[in-house]
Amino acid sequence: MNFHYHKKRRIVKKRINRFIKYIRKPSNEFGFFVLSIHEKFSNLPVNIKIDDDGSWTNLCGKKIILFQTNKNDDTDYNKLLPMSIENEPKILVKNQKIDLEQSEIDQIKYFVKECQKELLQISAGKICTLDFFDILKARGFYQEKKY
Repeated sequence: MNFHYHKKRRIVKKRINRFIKYIRKPSNEFGFFVLSIHEKFSNLPVNIKIDDDGSWTNLCGKKIILFQTNKNDDTDYNKLLPMSIENEPKILVKNQKIDLEQSEIDQIKYFVKECQKELLQISAGKICTLDFFDILKARGFYQEKKY
């Protein structure tokens, strides 16, 4: 590998880690800047956070979502990690503890792959939240569960 590749990779890693620190600091009130898809109201295995106004979705040249790495009902910002929005979604942080089965991670990746267009449209302001959730319902990703 060449020097420039390693340098670029270090810069990307540094920016991702800086972003993770930012969202985990309570005083930043990051929760106001996200659209939440809660596990208890969806067919997804965990809470997912989406940029619905384009303020943070582009991290190091990649469009992202955040997913919770555990199965707590409440959002735990200390357990959120970024995943790229692309045909082959990738977790952008290494060496973090993820309390999910591989099949659950695969479900999140499948969601990102199948809803890639809509995830990008909502962050660009091209569709509204109501339309977004209607699309998720039609595709079987969002159904209010009865308790």
